[in-house]
Amino acid sequence: MQFGRYDGRVANWFASAILFAFLVSYYTPLSAKASNNIFYIGLGVPALAWWLARPRAAFGLLRVAPAFLAAYAALAAWLVFADPDFLKTTLYIAALFVCCAMLERGGPGVERAYAGFALVSTALLAFAAFKWGQLAWSQQYWPRITLWGQGENPVYAGLLMTSSLVFLWLFHVEPRLQDRSRTVYLGALLGLVVLAGVCAVVFQARSALAGFAAFLIAFLVQRRLVVVGGLLAVAAAAALWGSGVGDALLERGGSYRVEIWMDALRRLESDCSVLVGCGKDDYRFLGQFFHAHSAYVSMLYHGGAVALGLFCVLGAIFFVTAWRSASRWMLVALVGWGGVLTTTAGVIASPRPLWVFFWIPTLMAVLESGRPALEAYYRDRGRVTARG
Repeated sequence: MQFGRYDGRVANWFASAILFAFLVSYYTPLSAKASNNIFYIGLGVPALAWWLARPRAAFGLLRVAPAFLAAYAALAAWLVFADPDFLKTTLYIAALFVCCAMLERGGPGVERAYAGFALVSTALLAFAAFKWGQLAWSQQYWPRITLWGQGENPVYAGLLMTSSLVFLWLFHVEPRLQDRSRTVYLGALLGLVVLAGVCAVVFQARSALAGFAAFLIAFLVQRRLVVVGGLLAVAAAAALWGSGVGDALLERGGSYRVEIWMDALRRLESDCSVLVGCGKDDYRFLGQFFHAHSAYVSMLYHGGAVALGLFCVLGAIFFVTAWRSASRWMLVALVGWGGVLTTTAGVIASPRPLWVFFWIPTLMAVLESGRPALEAYYRDRGRVTARG
């Protein structure tokens, strides 16, 4: 596909459809390899071809977010030094950044695909809530709903759906409430809080609840609704626990999170290096868990204090820049940044559900914050094309 030879509208819609298929594939019985191939063949390779087709303008894309990309490059270089296996995954995420830039060339390509995915997520949440209600009523216990494909992991399903709810609120619901009364606006916001609580309960996904809490705090501060919004959140939480439904979140106790993290720290200190980490080894935490169940602990475990420090620098640059630009995508990304506190084997990873609730919103916030430089890059590509 030669994206630069015409206005790109048809190609942009087609690429958006492929991205939509990639996102939705995590709810289907497709294998992880099949989902990855949708990205590699349908988006990754075309995006790199699109970027490299104009080599004289290629480096202009780096001006969109020089500080963020420099921090990411430093983190990637250190992780590869700690363990060469990270080379491939760091390049995958770089390809995703180029892909998002390509999709934004002919319109809001990523936003269109994510909106379609969010609607599918909302429909599945309604189905899961109905199934949960049936089981809770008929069998008198708090069930934990599982779906299909990689969404079979209830924690990932909860994070995918919570990100979808937040996206729909920020990009579609809230803009339509700007001219409505404050009562209607706050009522709708309360509805969002309730839906996020339902999602957490249905999937017993406390990571999703942590991610939503991170979003909600930032959102209320940004919209200057701390007092009123806080009261609504407290009211929703009280209703959740008062009804007894909140007990479903306590059925699995602490899920050994603290014990896993302590085991990771012990191994770092005794068998590896706190500074450099342990790399990607086959160690089983507590003798049974394959990863540290926290992106931040995993970053420390894999790449040591240096990697964790570089990741914190990356996050600081991201949030300062995105907050100043009032990026809506940053607020969506907060679900992922908060949620991975208690789940995943790290964020530097090949295509997987983590990309949907963490990397795509993060990279879109980066592009949104650097929109003037991004538009300048598109113009430079156009001039290169015109000169032949």
